[in-house]
Amino acid sequence: MKLTGKELEIMTVLWNSGMPLTTAEIIETSPNRTWQEGSIYSITKSLIKKGAAVLDTCNYSRTYKPIITTEQYALSTLVNMEKKGLKFDIDVLVDALLKTRQAGRIRQTN
Repeated sequence: MKLTGKELEIMTVLWNSGMPLTTAEIIETSPNRTWQEGSIYSITKSLIKKGAAVLDTCNYSRTYKPIITTEQYALSTLVNMEKKGLKFDIDVLVDALLKTRQAGRIRQTN
C-alpha cells in the first residue's frame, strides 16, 4: 500500500489520536490546519478504498479510524521497495531504529 503525502498526514493524525475522529477533529488536530472538510472527506474516502482507514458509523456523526498500524504501513512500504528491486538488510534497519529511539530518549531526558 502506498499513501500520498496528504494521506499519510491524515493517517498520522488518526494514528496519534487513539480514537475515531470527525473531519472537524482531524482538521483541529492536524499540524496543517488549512484543510477544508471537503478535502478531508476526499482523502479519507481514498484511505478507506486503500484499506488503511474505516468509517465508524457508531456515533451520531461520521468518524474515521485507522485499520492498519504504523508498523503494518512501514512493513508494506519496505515490502513494496523490495519488490521494486531495492535490497536491504533488515537487521541493519532494526539496529538503526533502536539507536534512533535510544538517541531520542536521551535527548528528551536532558
